[in-house]
Amino acid sequence: MAAILMAIALQTAAQTYRPLLTFSAHPALRRVTTRVDVGLLAGGRGTKDYWFRKTVQPDGGEIAETLWADTLSCPGGRSVLEELAALEVPRPHVYGLDGRDDIVMMADGVTYRLDAQSAPPFGNGRITLRTNRGTPLARWVEAALSSLAGCWKQEPPKRVS
Repeated sequence: MAAILMAIALQTAAQTYRPLLTFSAHPALRRVTTRVDVGLLAGGRGTKDYWFRKTVQPDGGEIAETLWADTLSCPGGRSVLEELAALEVPRPHVYGLDGRDDIVMMADGVTYRLDAQSAPPFGNGRITLRTNRGTPLARWVEAALSSLAGCWKQEPPKRVS
């Protein structure tokens, strides 16, 4: 019974966490999405600190796992976000306009996704990027998941805004 109450309490607490950005990886053949939400911790020591919430969810199923990390206890967390701020983003492609008439489709790829606020001078908006393997976003997501791998905990951080 205590485990059920703890699960309900953690689920309720998780609903109050508002992410600033989200990134994910979804391998087509594996049919599981790994998603990481990132938000601001309340309080702090003059610098901004952030929380990370990782969820793993099978296609069409319930969330199988929720884990937490933060920049206070995870040394690689801040560098993950600094590298994101410097991410090279793709330009739009207009089919046929640049002389290329090829459309590339992959059935066994990985969909990498980023949802975040746009940076100046394009602020006050949101951007969504979706790419496949071999792109700057794909490399960043894989590196971020690797950097955070040893930091995940069952409990959410205490100070949250």
